[in-house]
Amino acid sequence: MSQPRRLDWDAMKTVLPWLWIAPLPLTLLLDVTSDGGWPILVGNLAAVTVALPALWLGQRAAAPRPAFLRLAAAALIVAAGVVAVSQLLSLTVLWLSLVALAHLSRRFTDPLSVGLLTVLALTAVVVPGLIPGDGLTFAFGASTLVVAALALGLLMRMFDRSLHQRQATAAEAERRRMATDLHDLVAHEVTGIVVLAQAASRAEDPSVLRAALGRIEESGSRALEEIRSLVASPAGTAAAAPTAPTAPTAAGPEALERRLEEFGASDDASTQSGIDLPAPVPTSVWATLDRVLVEALTNVRRHAGPGAHVSMTIASSPDSVALTVESTGGRGGIGRGGGTGLHGLRTRVEDLGGDLTAGPIDGAWRLRARLPLAAGPPSGGTLSPGGAPSAHARPHTPESGDRP
Repeated sequence: MSQPRRLDWDAMKTVLPWLWIAPLPLTLLLDVTSDGGWPILVGNLAAVTVALPALWLGQRAAAPRPAFLRLAAAALIVAAGVVAVSQLLSLTVLWLSLVALAHLSRRFTDPLSVGLLTVLALTAVVVPGLIPGDGLTFAFGASTLVVAALALGLLMRMFDRSLHQRQATAAEAERRRMATDLHDLVAHEVTGIVVLAQAASRAEDPSVLRAALGRIEESGSRALEEIRSLVASPAGTAAAAPTAPTAPTAAGPEALERRLEEFGASDDASTQSGIDLPAPVPTSVWATLDRVLVEALTNVRRHAGPGAHVSMTIASSPDSVALTVESTGGRGGIGRGGGTGLHGLRTRVEDLGGDLTAGPIDGAWRLRARLPLAAGPPSGGTLSPGGAPSAHARPHTPESGDRP
């Protein structure tokens, strides 16, 4: 079944301004063939030569000009006053008055516009009421049309305001998402660079210093690549860039274990992992869990520093999967962060229907995230652990050149 065709709003905005002009040839023909004499002709001339161009220039949605709308309203008030001398009805002046009322009620921004709007509305009702014999009937009909024009304009005003608010909300959400993605992708590397730079400043062995500088260069290059991927990606995420080694794109438990091991090797930390996955987990859930792990390791690097012991456990139930990261020990990190990473991570997890907790417990620092398995589509992306639950202990003893 094909998707419904989307409306071409650009074409609609091009056509709509012409719709209110369509009745004018008929109204002019009826007015010219009437026996209203010079007042009808002069009133129509003022409406067509002054009010019509002003309305056209003032109502353009791309760049509305309220000053032209006020000019059109003033011209129509004068034209209606001239028509009133004949005690007849000018359909052209009445129609353009209704159009001006709709546009003014949509665009009014100052007391002058409100005053012209009020006077024009009263004029559009009073002048038809001066027709001998059936004046009250014409006045009632005109008042109904005036109310309809005002209601249409106010409705469009509400629509414009709602559209503006939605656009502002979407822009703010996009800005926050970009900021969160940038933090997720870069904070891990930048924190590592700071740690390496601090260690390099204390190194006395030239070989250790060269190794630290080399790893700083690698981390900086990865951070730059991730920033380029984030900016270049149409979706605004670096997940589409396979060249970003530390971007959160894990597709299974093995990738998370590998990230943990790499952290242990680079940060002089011992690591341990335990995995218990009796149920398959969607790939999209793994991507979020990887972001959780990256943030946890960044915090370990920032607060615990070298020599920490980090354990990771992943366990699933029939309807959810949980990742827990605990750290103990360490010789001290680079200091307190701003809390932006955990706040953005908690928002990301809660948006998927999960929950996240972080803080000290029993002498350790723990971060735990739980995600429902329905957070991502299982089709085309589920991974099975492929065996019985496993628990792996991988203490890491760094080599002399691993970290200064």
